[in-house]
Amino acid sequence: GTPTEESCARFEKILAAAREKGLSSKINASKDQIFHYGSQIGGSRPSSNLFRQFRLLLGRSLREVFRGKGAIIIKLMQQITIAGLYGGIYQLGSNQASIQDRIGLLSLVAIGGANMAIASVIRSFPREKTIISDETGKGLYDTLPYFVSKAISEIPLVGLFATVFSTIIYPLTGLQKGKFTRFLGLSYLNSVCSEGVGLFLGAVSPTSDVALALFPPILVLNIIFDGKNISEENTPKILSWIPKISLIRWGFEGLALNEFDGLTFDTSGPRRGPVARTGAEALARFGLGQRSLHDVVKAQSLIIGSTWFLSYLGLRFSRQKFMAMEEPAKEEQ
Repeated sequence: GTPTEESCARFEKILAAAREKGLSSKINASKDQIFHYGSQIGGSRPSSNLFRQFRLLLGRSLREVFRGKGAIIIKLMQQITIAGLYGGIYQLGSNQASIQDRIGLLSLVAIGGANMAIASVIRSFPREKTIISDETGKGLYDTLPYFVSKAISEIPLVGLFATVFSTIIYPLTGLQKGKFTRFLGLSYLNSVCSEGVGLFLGAVSPTSDVALALFPPILVLNIIFDGKNISEENTPKILSWIPKISLIRWGFEGLALNEFDGLTFDTSGPRRGPVARTGAEALARFGLGQRSLHDVVKAQSLIIGSTWFLSYLGLRFSRQKFMAMEEPAKEEQ
């Protein structure tokens, strides 16, 4: 039958069950009143403006993010442990072998930052979609202020992990002095960029299991097309677009440009390929250096904006929908 007929039939079954249990005396509203109330809830709009919705939702999202203190402590310990491990392995100098060491270390930093950021937020939307659908359906708030507040609330924690990791690894490994502030900013930007991808995967996935299943292949593709595992010239044409949006490629390239700028290397010691006396020559050996930090920041900013926009669309159009109660037509006398 029609939605109205189906709603009436379900309502009559509920009333019959209530009568059997002796609860009918506690139902003071008539059937018409209940249908009128249900239809008003289903079609109402939020009473507050978008800014107030955003402010209230941001406070709720921040409380939710920082509520899991145990998980936060575990992730912090993980970052401290990994940074200490890298510090014990890498001792960077100025000989030719240190060029390869720097490239390897910066690549690991970009991969680790992307992995941590995506994993931290990828479960956010799938587990909340039912609640979101219910609350937006009742007109408590709109999808846009919810999404923006959720995306922003994840940034402080992602930034905290990046800051702790960078603060430990930078002096331990002997990365170039005087470049820490920029290194920290690039690491933070890489994390925020990766957070956007995590939000997108979570927004378009119906469940957390689907989001987690999408995570490994996305990460592997980003590692393959990171700018040093395969050259852009040899990338298959059908996949030529992937390096342009690779999180790890842009994160790694930004860190490399920052680190090698102004460096000079000894020509003594073990060699790995042609001799490079300057940081620019070292970058050219790996096909880097054609772009500037401005290009890297611009590319990452575009990725952040695109993933946030697509996440909003995915959240808006994949949310669960509920049938609104409709008031039955009056029976003709």
